[in-house]
Amino acid sequence: MNNVISSFNVNNLSQIVEFVKPMWTFSGWEDSFRNFYAETILRNNYFKNDLAFQIMEENQLCSAMFLQRLSDKNDFEQWLLKNSSNFDEQKKESLKLCAEYLLYMDSKVHHLMNDDDIKLSLFVGLKKGSGKILFEKIWQLLKSSGYKNMYLWTDCECNWEWYIKNGFTLVEESVYQKFSEPDGEEYKTYVFKKEI
Repeated sequence: MNNVISSFNVNNLSQIVEFVKPMWTFSGWEDSFRNFYAETILRNNYFKNDLAFQIMEENQLCSAMFLQRLSDKNDFEQWLLKNSSNFDEQKKESLKLCAEYLLYMDSKVHHLMNDDDIKLSLFVGLKKGSGKILFEKIWQLLKSSGYKNMYLWTDCECNWEWYIKNGFTLVEESVYQKFSEPDGEEYKTYVFKKEI
């Protein structure tokens, strides 16, 4: 791996979709909807700013990181409205519930942030070791740019323990009732913070 970090190329979203699809979607759904649902989550976290990075190796995405300033906005809601119109009502409802969840969790983090803080919107390592390399290099960039704290949210479907092992403080652990199972299995969410 050459460890060269570059600006994220939005054409590589499909590689992330394939990686996260087994974790973020239901296997019983048809594949095209699973792809769209995973892309919906990614689009919510992608901002056309100078804070989206990747490491590539031979046209394969190794890792990616999307960051958001408090002032950064994206076109997620318009994108979803425009691209989901052909789905049936049940799929539209699933997408609506997904969007509500994403925006709710984002708002929790935004309420904690100041203008000199940064939100880690997405962080994936598709090749072992590449995520750590990307994280460490971008951390130094953020430090030299004067950012004070990094915030993020994650949930029980992701590797949330990684953040504890890497020096993040758990700010809040809660249960998102709409995604919790009726039999009592709770859908847990986590908000983390780390001083830069």
